[in-house]
Amino acid sequence: MVFSNEPTDDLMREMYANFGLAYYHSEVLHRGLAIILATSNLPHRDLITRPRIEEKLAHAFSLTLGDVITELVGKIPSEYSTRLDQIREKRNFLAHHFFFDRAHLMFRADHICQLIDELNGYTELFNRLDKETSQWFHNRQHEFGLTDEILQDSLTRILSGDGEEPLPGKEVVKDREKKLKRKQRLVRVWEFNLPDGGKSLVFEMQDGSLWQLCDVGLGWTQFQSTEPHWVEHPAIKPHLPADIIPRPVAIKPWEYEFKLKAGTALWVKPGKHDRTFLWGLRTKNRNTEKKT
Repeated sequence: MVFSNEPTDDLMREMYANFGLAYYHSEVLHRGLAIILATSNLPHRDLITRPRIEEKLAHAFSLTLGDVITELVGKIPSEYSTRLDQIREKRNFLAHHFFFDRAHLMFRADHICQLIDELNGYTELFNRLDKETSQWFHNRQHEFGLTDEILQDSLTRILSGDGEEPLPGKEVVKDREKKLKRKQRLVRVWEFNLPDGGKSLVFEMQDGSLWQLCDVGLGWTQFQSTEPHWVEHPAIKPHLPADIIPRPVAIKPWEYEFKLKAGTALWVKPGKHDRTFLWGLRTKNRNTEKKT
């Protein structure tokens, strides 16, 4: 009995489905590595602000898999770095060359079965490395207080439709990164009361962009525009406008200063208690200190 070697529609659909599954697992690995990159240089959780974490995540998510792997060198065990270089090649082949290079094998059923086996191999490879790196990162998660219970609760809220607002896209991330790398003209520093009784500062640049203090200088803020109840900080106002470097050289987290007008410096240093910092103004004649 002679069997036809013509590919069936079901067999073709199976091949396409397995391609989608392989690519999906490459994206799962990509995202997992991006999260590892985003948290690789963060200080202790008591020294981190939520906008700072969002900034790091948005940056990492804006990178290609190849860029993420490159930036992870030295931040993860060397055995993973070596294998990730191989993963990059296989994922790029899958994304950009698979259908072109394998097109001549899509006219016979036995060849398509071989392609399905090849795609299953990619799926297993991506999935296996994702599980290994996730297990290695598990302890790092707990350093930031991300327990299994918190992660499960977050997943439950997402599945219920009560998820967080999406992070900014690639173009917004690039624009913000450019501003933080260049000298900016600081025109106002706003102050307002927090629900817990404390006070917060928001820095406004000449272009209208708003920023808040973080562990390495100025960082992202949740505010898109100024609020009517905000007031310009009376002690800082006389020393503005000033051209500042948003990300000055930091000795350690929350220890840096901005040069304002006429030789005045706005300095920041860690507070004496968890999740607090001190700031003040240093002039030629005196030094003032504030706590927040």
